[in-house]
Amino acid sequence: MTWTQWLPFIETARGYKRDWLPADVSAGLTLALLSLPQAIAYAIMAGLPPIYGLYSCVVVAIVGSLMGSSEHLVPGPTNSVAILIGGLIMTSSVPEIRENPTIMIPLLALLIGGTQLLFGLLKLGNLTQFVSRSVVVGFTAGAGLLIALSQLAPLLGVKQPDAGHMLEQVWMTLQRLCDTNFYALGIGIGSILVTITAPRWLPRWLPAPLVVVVASALVVEVFHLSAKGVMQIGDLPKTLPDVHLPFLNLRLIADIADDALAMAILGCIETLSIAKSIAMTTDQRVNSNQGCIGLGLGNIAAAFFQCMPGSGSFTRSALNFLTGARTRFAGVFSGLWIIAILALFGSWVHYIPLASLAGLLIVIGASMFQWHHIRVAFRSTRSDAIVLILTFATALLLSLQQAIYVGIISSLMLFLRKASAPHLVEYDLAGDSMREISEKSERSHPEISIIHVEGELFFGAAELFEDEVRRLAHDHNIRVVILRMKNARHLDATAVMALEGLLKFLRADGRLLLISGPSPGVMGVLSRSGLLDQIGRDCVFESEENLTASTRKALVRAQQFLGKEAKPEVRVFYEQSRGPKQQSQPGV
Repeated sequence: MTWTQWLPFIETARGYKRDWLPADVSAGLTLALLSLPQAIAYAIMAGLPPIYGLYSCVVVAIVGSLMGSSEHLVPGPTNSVAILIGGLIMTSSVPEIRENPTIMIPLLALLIGGTQLLFGLLKLGNLTQFVSRSVVVGFTAGAGLLIALSQLAPLLGVKQPDAGHMLEQVWMTLQRLCDTNFYALGIGIGSILVTITAPRWLPRWLPAPLVVVVASALVVEVFHLSAKGVMQIGDLPKTLPDVHLPFLNLRLIADIADDALAMAILGCIETLSIAKSIAMTTDQRVNSNQGCIGLGLGNIAAAFFQCMPGSGSFTRSALNFLTGARTRFAGVFSGLWIIAILALFGSWVHYIPLASLAGLLIVIGASMFQWHHIRVAFRSTRSDAIVLILTFATALLLSLQQAIYVGIISSLMLFLRKASAPHLVEYDLAGDSMREISEKSERSHPEISIIHVEGELFFGAAELFEDEVRRLAHDHNIRVVILRMKNARHLDATAVMALEGLLKFLRADGRLLLISGPSPGVMGVLSRSGLLDQIGRDCVFESEENLTASTRKALVRAQQFLGKEAKPEVRVFYEQSRGPKQQSQPGV
């Protein structure tokens, strides 16, 4: 890799045009105005002081924008990462984390960033595409519901109950309904209504969340609602974050390592998905590995500056693109604008009521139910529906990090189950026509069986394939079995051993195994493993341009083995998925 590939902002700077600067600065300001209320809300959702979210919008956004692959992606605090952190704090087995969660945030950010950096350096970024979309949809829906439920207490204006599970927390909150502060409830409901309706009448450059928090803060101050029990955020520091070294503690690492891995995987999936969706409009090429590196470096930097870890934000990235940002430097300017706003207006944040942020987060949680994608998953395949339900239920009943693992493992298991279950259909060839048969009485007493093998003949399918062929070959009228492997791919050691077992099974009865049409890749595996010599080179007929040439040669060899000169009757087996339309010429 060249230096410009390792440091992508250098290439951007080289081609930067002077007239792009106003657009990037303006887009950065709009981003900052949206990021301020979101960052505060996400930090509170995570159980952290608001400044941790604000500093994340500075440090993670600047470093991630400079070092990432996308010109428009803006990383920082997000709802999914925030709810994962909140769940970690709530369920931690270490008392110090529950009492003072800020002690583990730098270490958590370091572990997440280091894992993501490792993903990029080892070129594992593309592996995220193997995570089923149904897993992400189910996880997102579960996280959205948990976000909404977690804000029930601040919406009602009551103290957040100390409970180990979110559903238990909701139950304890409902038991305090009689203590509801109706001023806070009114502010929360008003914030929900304004957040939903404001985009219809507000200009694009003015984010609805900013209007909500400013208006609610004015209402609280003008009507002195803090004296009536409406809880507020409190003071924020006006200075830049100090540099602190993460506190390395083996006990903390052991407690948060699995959570860090789940957040690292989810962060990469979110970031790359957002970058690729925007790139479809901009025609920009996105490097998945560099995207992981940029996000990892951003989270590593967060570990030293009192920041909560983050990932790619779809809302902020989409706004960045729609407001005319030309390059990655718009994300840098957004961080600089936040620093300026904190320095000038940081004391005003004190007046923002928690009920207003609760209303904002409830709207965000509801928006995470991607109803179109949910319908698609349920209507596509049963496997997709099962994976989505399992992921959603695990997120709701157990934890979000476990939901990620359960979703990924269940989707892979269902895929492997589907891929490792070959289905064969028997056809009988009589004259020039081929017909499917299901009963033994329909056979024409063939002596040669051709089995068409297509697809991935890997370890998951090899044993079942061998068993199925053995079952069919139990008919002792079949003296020759021809495996037509023209479209078989990716043989491995397990597949070779299965073929070896089939060879011994047939030879034990004095029968012959022939292979026709293997590709060069399959031939390489057969040769290197020694199976080619066991079968006999005169019993393997390599693929040719003519689709049926190798099979015809195998039939001639079969006739020689049977001591016949006339063309024998032939039975043909196809995979179920191919259907009866895949017919061959007589005798092939």
